[in-house]
Amino acid sequence: MHGIPLKPTVELQAVHKFYGDFHALCGVDLTIGKGEVCVAIGPSGSGKSTLLRCINQLEIVSAGRISLNGELQGYREIDGRLHQLSARQIAEQRRRTGMVFQRFNLFPHMTALQNVTEGPVHVKGRPSKLAKEEGNALLERVGLGGLGNRYPNQLSGGQQQRVAIARALAMDPEVMLFDEPTSALDPELVGEVLDVIKDLARAGMTMMLVTHEIGFAREVADHLVFMDNGAIVESGRPQEVLSNPGEARTRAFLSKVF
Repeated sequence: MHGIPLKPTVELQAVHKFYGDFHALCGVDLTIGKGEVCVAIGPSGSGKSTLLRCINQLEIVSAGRISLNGELQGYREIDGRLHQLSARQIAEQRRRTGMVFQRFNLFPHMTALQNVTEGPVHVKGRPSKLAKEEGNALLERVGLGGLGNRYPNQLSGGQQQRVAIARALAMDPEVMLFDEPTSALDPELVGEVLDVIKDLARAGMTMMLVTHEIGFAREVADHLVFMDNGAIVESGRPQEVLSNPGEARTRAFLSKVF
Protein backbone atom coordinates (compact mmCIF):
# COMPACT_ATOMS: atom_id res chain seq x y z
CA MET A 1 0.00 0.00 0.00
CA HIS A 2 2.91 2.34 0.71
CA GLY A 3 5.33 3.27 -2.06
CA ILE A 4 7.84 5.16 0.10
CA PRO A 5 9.70 3.98 3.21
CA LEU A 6 7.78 4.73 6.39
CA LYS A 7 9.26 6.29 9.49
CA PRO A 8 9.45 3.46 12.04
CA THR A 9 6.92 3.60 14.89
CA VAL A 10 7.87 0.27 16.46
CA GLU A 11 11.32 -1.32 16.18
CA LEU A 12 12.35 -4.66 17.67
CA GLN A 13 16.01 -5.66 17.57
CA ALA A 14 17.08 -9.20 18.50
CA VAL A 15 14.30 -9.55 21.09
CA HIS A 16 14.44 -12.65 23.29
CA LYS A 17 12.02 -13.71 26.01
CA PHE A 18 12.59 -16.62 28.39
CA TYR A 19 10.17 -18.10 30.89
CA GLY A 20 12.56 -20.18 32.92
CA ASP A 21 14.09 -22.59 30.41
CA PHE A 22 11.38 -21.94 27.81
CA HIS A 23 12.59 -19.73 24.97
CA ALA A 24 9.36 -17.93 23.97
CA LEU A 25 10.91 -15.35 21.62
CA CYS A 26 14.12 -16.18 19.78
CA GLY A 27 15.85 -13.05 18.50
CA VAL A 28 12.90 -11.32 16.83
CA ASP A 29 13.66 -8.39 14.50
CA LEU A 30 10.64 -6.39 13.33
CA THR A 31 9.92 -2.85 12.13
CA ILE A 32 6.43 -1.37 11.89
CA GLY A 33 6.29 1.88 9.95
CA LYS A 34 4.10 4.83 10.87
CA GLY A 35 0.55 4.19 9.64
CA GLU A 36 1.35 0.58 8.79
CA VAL A 37 -0.77 -2.43 9.71
CA CYS A 38 1.36 -5.44 10.65
CA VAL A 39 -0.43 -8.75 11.11
CA ALA A 40 1.12 -11.80 12.78
CA ILE A 41 -0.19 -15.28 12.02
CA GLY A 42 1.02 -18.70 13.08
CA PRO A 43 0.12 -21.70 15.21
CA SER A 44 -0.86 -21.40 18.86
CA GLY A 45 2.19 -21.12 21.10
CA SER A 46 4.38 -19.60 18.39
CA GLY A 47 5.09 -16.42 20.38
CA LYS A 48 2.65 -14.00 18.73
CA SER A 49 0.87 -12.90 21.91
CA THR A 50 4.14 -12.78 23.84
CA LEU A 51 5.50 -10.43 21.19
CA LEU A 52 2.56 -8.05 21.67
CA ARG A 53 2.89 -8.24 25.45
CA CYS A 54 6.58 -7.31 25.18
CA ILE A 55 5.79 -4.32 22.95
CA ASN A 56 3.19 -3.22 25.53
CA GLN A 57 5.62 -3.91 28.40
CA LEU A 58 3.29 -6.35 30.09
CA GLU A 59 6.34 -8.60 29.79
CA ILE A 60 9.95 -7.48 30.21
CA VAL A 61 12.24 -8.67 27.42
CA SER A 62 15.10 -10.97 28.41
CA ALA A 63 17.44 -9.53 25.77
CA GLY A 64 17.26 -7.15 22.83
CA ARG A 65 15.63 -3.78 22.38
CA ILE A 66 12.17 -2.41 21.65
CA SER A 67 11.76 1.23 20.61
CA LEU A 68 8.61 3.29 20.11
CA ASN A 69 9.08 6.33 17.88
CA GLY A 70 12.79 6.21 18.61
CA GLU A 71 12.50 5.92 22.40
CA LEU A 72 13.87 2.79 24.04
CA GLN A 73 11.12 0.98 25.96
CA GLY A 74 11.59 -0.38 29.47
CA TYR A 75 15.21 0.69 29.80
CA ARG A 76 17.49 3.70 29.81
CA GLU A 77 20.91 3.44 28.22
CA ILE A 78 23.75 4.97 30.26
CA ASP A 79 27.37 4.64 29.07
CA GLY A 80 26.44 1.74 26.82
CA ARG A 81 24.65 -0.23 29.56
CA LEU A 82 20.92 -0.77 29.91
CA HIS A 83 19.22 0.07 33.20
CA GLN A 84 15.64 -1.04 33.73
CA LEU A 85 13.12 1.75 34.30
CA SER A 86 11.02 1.92 37.44
CA ALA A 87 7.48 0.50 37.45
CA ARG A 88 6.14 4.05 37.35
CA GLN A 89 8.28 4.99 34.35
CA ILE A 90 7.23 1.81 32.53
CA ALA A 91 3.55 2.58 33.24
CA GLU A 92 4.13 6.06 31.79
CA GLN A 93 5.59 4.57 28.60
CA ARG A 94 2.83 1.97 28.38
CA ARG A 95 0.21 4.70 27.97
CA ARG A 96 1.61 5.30 24.49
CA THR A 97 0.34 1.89 23.32
CA GLY A 98 -3.28 0.79 23.22
CA MET A 99 -3.93 -2.92 23.68
CA VAL A 100 -7.10 -4.89 22.97
CA PHE A 101 -7.23 -8.43 24.32
CA GLN A 102 -9.23 -11.55 23.45
CA ARG A 103 -11.34 -10.93 26.54
CA PHE A 104 -12.84 -7.49 26.76
CA ASN A 105 -11.75 -6.76 30.36
CA LEU A 106 -14.35 -4.02 30.80
CA PHE A 107 -15.24 -2.79 34.28
CA PRO A 108 -18.62 -4.51 34.84
CA HIS A 109 -19.85 -1.86 37.30
CA MET A 110 -19.27 0.99 34.83
CA THR A 111 -21.28 2.00 31.78
CA ALA A 112 -19.73 1.86 28.32
CA LEU A 113 -19.02 5.61 28.45
CA GLN A 114 -17.51 5.38 31.93
CA ASN A 115 -15.22 2.57 30.75
CA VAL A 116 -14.02 4.80 27.91
CA THR A 117 -13.53 7.96 30.01
CA GLU A 118 -11.92 6.35 33.07
CA GLY A 119 -8.36 6.48 31.68
CA PRO A 120 -8.45 10.00 30.20
CA VAL A 121 -9.91 11.47 33.41
CA HIS A 122 -7.97 9.60 36.09
CA VAL A 123 -4.70 8.88 34.27
CA LYS A 124 -4.32 11.79 31.84
CA GLY A 125 -6.19 14.41 33.90
CA ARG A 126 -8.66 15.25 31.13
CA PRO A 127 -11.58 17.44 32.35
CA SER A 128 -14.64 15.24 32.85
CA LYS A 129 -16.87 17.20 30.46
CA LEU A 130 -14.29 17.06 27.65
CA ALA A 131 -13.62 13.35 28.29
CA LYS A 132 -17.35 12.61 28.01
CA GLU A 133 -17.61 14.51 24.72
CA GLU A 134 -14.58 12.68 23.32
CA GLY A 135 -15.83 9.36 24.74
CA ASN A 136 -19.22 9.72 23.07
CA ALA A 137 -17.47 10.59 19.79
CA LEU A 138 -15.34 7.45 20.08
CA LEU A 139 -18.38 5.28 20.81
CA GLU A 140 -20.00 6.81 17.73
CA ARG A 141 -16.87 6.02 15.73
CA VAL A 142 -17.03 2.32 16.69
CA GLY A 143 -20.75 2.15 15.87
CA LEU A 144 -22.10 2.41 19.40
CA GLY A 145 -23.57 5.90 19.39
CA GLY A 146 -26.41 6.14 21.90
CA LEU A 147 -25.29 3.08 23.89
CA GLY A 148 -22.95 4.88 26.28
CA ASN A 149 -25.24 4.40 29.27
CA ARG A 150 -25.41 0.62 28.92
CA TYR A 151 -23.44 -1.68 31.18
CA PRO A 152 -21.26 -4.46 29.73
CA ASN A 153 -23.80 -7.17 30.62
CA GLN A 154 -26.36 -5.30 28.49
CA LEU A 155 -24.11 -5.48 25.42
CA SER A 156 -23.26 -8.29 23.02
CA GLY A 157 -19.71 -9.64 22.88
CA GLY A 158 -19.04 -7.70 19.70
CA GLN A 159 -20.33 -4.50 21.27
CA GLN A 160 -18.18 -5.07 24.36
CA GLN A 161 -15.10 -5.56 22.21
CA ARG A 162 -15.87 -2.33 20.37
CA VAL A 163 -16.12 -0.52 23.73
CA ALA A 164 -12.71 -1.99 24.55
CA ILE A 165 -11.33 -0.58 21.29
CA ALA A 166 -12.84 2.85 22.05
CA ARG A 167 -11.33 2.69 25.55
CA ALA A 168 -7.87 2.02 24.11
CA LEU A 169 -8.25 4.82 21.54
CA ALA A 170 -9.28 7.27 24.27
CA MET A 171 -5.71 7.29 25.56
CA ASP A 172 -4.42 8.67 22.21
CA PRO A 173 -2.02 5.76 21.60
CA GLU A 174 0.82 5.93 19.11
CA VAL A 175 0.25 2.28 18.19
CA MET A 176 -2.70 -0.09 18.67
CA LEU A 177 -2.07 -3.76 19.50
CA PHE A 178 -4.78 -6.39 19.00
CA ASP A 179 -4.37 -9.87 20.48
CA GLU A 180 -6.83 -12.11 18.62
CA PRO A 181 -9.63 -9.56 19.13
CA THR A 182 -12.34 -11.76 17.61
CA SER A 183 -11.44 -15.19 19.01
CA ALA A 184 -13.91 -14.96 21.93
CA LEU A 185 -16.81 -13.83 19.74
CA ASP A 186 -19.66 -15.74 18.19
CA PRO A 187 -19.02 -16.01 14.43
CA GLU A 188 -21.83 -13.62 13.48
CA LEU A 189 -20.29 -10.88 15.65
CA VAL A 190 -16.77 -11.09 14.21
CA GLY A 191 -17.47 -8.83 11.23
CA GLU A 192 -18.56 -5.81 13.26
CA VAL A 193 -15.26 -5.78 15.17
CA LEU A 194 -13.17 -6.33 12.03
CA ASP A 195 -15.01 -3.43 10.35
CA VAL A 196 -13.87 -1.11 13.15
CA ILE A 197 -10.27 -2.28 12.73
CA LYS A 198 -10.51 -1.71 8.96
CA ASP A 199 -11.76 1.82 9.63
CA LEU A 200 -8.77 2.48 11.89
CA ALA A 201 -6.44 1.17 9.17
CA ARG A 202 -8.00 3.51 6.61
CA ALA A 203 -7.53 6.39 9.05
CA GLY A 204 -3.78 5.69 9.22
CA MET A 205 -3.52 4.20 12.73
CA THR A 206 -0.31 2.24 13.26
CA MET A 207 -1.36 -1.26 14.33
CA MET A 208 -0.14 -4.76 15.02
CA LEU A 209 -2.66 -7.57 15.08
CA VAL A 210 -2.45 -11.21 16.03
CA THR A 211 -5.29 -13.05 14.32
CA HIS A 212 -6.47 -16.40 12.98
CA GLU A 213 -8.68 -14.61 10.44
CA ILE A 214 -6.48 -15.24 7.39
CA GLY A 215 -8.87 -13.58 4.91
CA PHE A 216 -8.95 -10.47 7.08
CA ALA A 217 -5.16 -10.48 7.35
CA ARG A 218 -4.92 -10.53 3.56
CA GLU A 219 -7.33 -7.61 3.29
CA VAL A 220 -6.05 -5.27 5.99
CA ALA A 221 -2.31 -5.95 6.38
CA ASP A 222 0.45 -3.93 4.79
CA HIS A 223 2.99 -6.33 6.27
CA LEU A 224 2.39 -9.96 7.27
CA VAL A 225 4.64 -12.06 9.50
CA PHE A 226 4.39 -15.80 10.03
CA MET A 227 5.72 -16.95 13.39
CA ASP A 228 6.63 -20.38 14.66
CA ASN A 229 8.62 -21.52 17.72
CA GLY A 230 9.25 -17.97 18.87
CA ALA A 231 10.73 -16.73 15.61
CA ILE A 232 9.57 -14.90 12.49
CA VAL A 233 9.85 -17.57 9.81
CA GLU A 234 8.66 -15.42 6.91
CA SER A 235 7.51 -11.86 6.36
CA GLY A 236 6.42 -9.70 3.48
CA ARG A 237 3.39 -8.35 1.70
CA PRO A 238 0.33 -10.44 2.60
CA GLN A 239 -0.51 -11.42 -0.97
CA GLU A 240 3.00 -12.79 -1.46
CA VAL A 241 3.29 -14.63 1.85
CA LEU A 242 -0.19 -16.15 1.63
CA SER A 243 -0.24 -16.97 -2.08
CA ASN A 244 3.37 -17.90 -2.67
CA PRO A 245 5.14 -18.61 0.65
CA GLY A 246 8.85 -19.21 0.36
CA GLU A 247 9.29 -21.34 3.48
CA ALA A 248 8.15 -24.95 3.83
CA ARG A 249 6.92 -24.31 7.38
CA THR A 250 4.69 -21.45 6.16
CA ARG A 251 3.30 -23.64 3.38
CA ALA A 252 2.53 -26.44 5.84
CA PHE A 253 0.66 -24.05 8.17
CA LEU A 254 -1.34 -22.42 5.38
CA SER A 255 -2.29 -25.78 3.90
CA LYS A 256 -4.14 -26.52 7.16
CA VAL A 257 -5.95 -23.20 7.47
CA PHE A 258 -7.08 -22.73 3.85
